[in-house]
Amino acid sequence: MDKLLLFSVIALALMGLVMVYSSSYIIAQQSTKAGDAAFFLRRHILRVVLGLVLMYMASKMNEGVFRSTAKYMIVLSICLLVLVLLPTGLTLKVRGSSRWLRLGFFSFQPSDVARIALIVYIADFCARKGREIKSFRQGFLPPFLITGLIALLVAKEPNISTAGMIVLIGSVVLFIGGARLLHVAAGLAAGVAAMLLYIATSGYNMDRISSFLSGSGESSYHVRQSLIAVGAGGVVGQGIGNSNQKYLFLPDAHTDFVFAIAAEEIGLLGILAIMTLFFIFVWRGFKIARGAPTVFSSVMASGIAVATAAYFCVSSCVCTGIFPTAGLPFPFLSYGGSSSLILLASCGMLLGVSKRRPTYLDFQPSRWRSLVR
Repeated sequence: MDKLLLFSVIALALMGLVMVYSSSYIIAQQSTKAGDAAFFLRRHILRVVLGLVLMYMASKMNEGVFRSTAKYMIVLSICLLVLVLLPTGLTLKVRGSSRWLRLGFFSFQPSDVARIALIVYIADFCARKGREIKSFRQGFLPPFLITGLIALLVAKEPNISTAGMIVLIGSVVLFIGGARLLHVAAGLAAGVAAMLLYIATSGYNMDRISSFLSGSGESSYHVRQSLIAVGAGGVVGQGIGNSNQKYLFLPDAHTDFVFAIAAEEIGLLGILAIMTLFFIFVWRGFKIARGAPTVFSSVMASGIAVATAAYFCVSSCVCTGIFPTAGLPFPFLSYGGSSSLILLASCGMLLGVSKRRPTYLDFQPSRWRSLVR
């Protein structure tokens, strides 16, 4: 098992426990009847522990399990995304968006399940097609249409930011799997055009873009408060637990904007340490993919590394005002249910590939040699 990758995962998960408690105890005191400051922390600990169990189980599975269930998982994901849009008692609405399904005491976002299912499906598709993946009709088009369908269902929740991430991740994984750059670029251009058209006809998303460009409005308020937190952190930070912005100034401080609270409390040096851990994660992920014994495990490992890096980059850019406000969790550090479980389970899949790889120095799959050429 890749020890550096495992170290980065455990270190980030532990840092997430600290930041979830530090960023949430004020809102927990305000929002719970008993004023329970550790309300979110206890729930997050339970999810992290369950996620680590899933990580261990996923690391023990061979690729045959994932390949044999790839088609079923993608069909199940699409069904769950359709179900969350229907007016059933299972749908949980949050701020007017139908993104959650509730099953008893457990609630989850089908988009999180769909993201990892899509990566596994594309990896299996590329492995089955071989060189035929370079064909537009037989290779690129089928998985890209599946990607577009999933993105469309997610956008209807509405969740345009996650829909955009799904298109981006799906396109990059297809390119890594051997699809032609021209096909991927055309598909991305079509996806961006469709997303812009949807935003233009959607008042809520158009308001976000307008407020981002003008510097006024509700979503701009989020960014201003986030920048205050980031600026207040300086080089060494205010100290763990000493953030001022979490005192209900910065909305979603323990979820979408936990990066800003981290920057305020641990400063630039602490953020650089977190960035280093993410760099190790992505570096080892691609290293594992490069030495994977099969095309399927290589593409799947690359997809997991790409998805984690994409969420880290976009969430950081949102908190620093580079991108418009988007409801995306920060990997490992944000409070979350299904996002944390799926993330840790995907880490287990990556660790499982690392156990089955040949040595990096004397093996390089032909797929990667062709990509390098």
